[in-house]
Amino acid sequence: MESREQSLKTQVSELTVLLESLRQQRDGANTGLTDNKVARATEEQMSASFQQQQQSLEQRKSELGQLIEQRRAELGSFVTRKEQAELEIQESRSQIERRQHEREQVNAQTAELLAQKQSQETDINTREEGLREQRRRLTEVQQQRGSIEVELAQKNMSVQNLRERIQQKYHLNLDDIRSECITITYADEGPAKVHTLTPEEMAASGAATDWDGVAKQVQELQQRIDEMGPVNLVAIEEYEETEQRFQFLSKQHDDLVQAKAQLIEVISRINVQTREMFRETFEKIRDNFRAMFTEVFGGGKADLVLTDENDLLESGIDIIARPPGKQLQTISLLSGGEQTMTAVSLLFSIYQVKPSPFCVLDELDAPLDESNINRFIRVLQRFLVHSQFIIITHNKRTIGMADVLYGVTMQEQGVSRIVSVKFHKSDEVVTDHQPTSLETPTSVRGVEQDEDAPHKREETIEIMMAK
Repeated sequence: MESREQSLKTQVSELTVLLESLRQQRDGANTGLTDNKVARATEEQMSASFQQQQQSLEQRKSELGQLIEQRRAELGSFVTRKEQAELEIQESRSQIERRQHEREQVNAQTAELLAQKQSQETDINTREEGLREQRRRLTEVQQQRGSIEVELAQKNMSVQNLRERIQQKYHLNLDDIRSECITITYADEGPAKVHTLTPEEMAASGAATDWDGVAKQVQELQQRIDEMGPVNLVAIEEYEETEQRFQFLSKQHDDLVQAKAQLIEVISRINVQTREMFRETFEKIRDNFRAMFTEVFGGGKADLVLTDENDLLESGIDIIARPPGKQLQTISLLSGGEQTMTAVSLLFSIYQVKPSPFCVLDELDAPLDESNINRFIRVLQRFLVHSQFIIITHNKRTIGMADVLYGVTMQEQGVSRIVSVKFHKSDEVVTDHQPTSLETPTSVRGVEQDEDAPHKREETIEIMMAK
């Protein structure tokens, strides 16, 4: 029995070895089967793609066949056009020969015309000489006429001045006096008396003008006018004051016009510089917003569009956003969380252009879900080197990444209390400061409420300050 047991153990060992080898063969076969399945799936996929390519290639082949037929038809039309062109060339050559013959005839006619031209030029020169003589005489006559017109104008001006002086001094219009009549005025006392005689009456009575009497009467009238005195003795002084006032106001007007021109120039220069600065800053923010939106949403597309590119200073800005899997639309059609993340992208895009030392965010993460909270925190951590953030939040993930936590509690009605919690990293050793009852290590994420006062109203607002 012992020898049999020994033989059976030997057989069991051999069978175990054989079983192990069979297992290994089975594993190898399974591995090969898996590889064959993968290869078969790959071949099937390649076969399907080849079938799709075959359809497109057959369609391309059909298109190329049609194109060949079209080119053949065009080739036939080109041969016809070539024959037509050869015929046109022959006709052109025959026309060239005719034109050469006509050219010879035209040259002969041109020689005859040149001879006629020379004779006509000689005649023209003779006539031009006579014309110049006539023009010289005309010029002399025009000069004489001009001098006579100037003299006439001077005489007319003298007559007009004389008329105006008589009108101003004697209030008498010479146009109203007829040359064929003589008016005699008697103005001894009372209203003047006027007696008019016609030339016939003068010739019948033998009367003549008494110029001495006229001069005497004029002198008396002038004396009476002089006795009246000046109408306005201070007219000259008033005129000088008015002139000075006019000069002062004219100077002020010129200064105002000049100042207005300078202001318009300054405004124009400021507008040009403002447009350049606005366009440069807008393009930087636009590029940053595109990249930041894609990073925050994990894809998608966004853009900033000016409503009026012709007037940058008065133009509005439209925010166009397309989160992954959605159509391109304005920000007003997005959900609350999408609008918040878009606003975060725009905020940090502006921060990249001109960072601020401090930033206060009031419950910005309230409408965000967990995935968007993580994205918001990752983006926020990128800017901690440049700015310090003060965030009002109720979200635990946002609170968890803070350096200092401040909680405002109201254990008694109308009495607020501030509780601060300073966080440390798990591997940071605190040597200079020991945590008190109000300062706890990283494991603390809030302030415990008083369980012994269930009727007390407690309102806590966590404020996170991240450096």
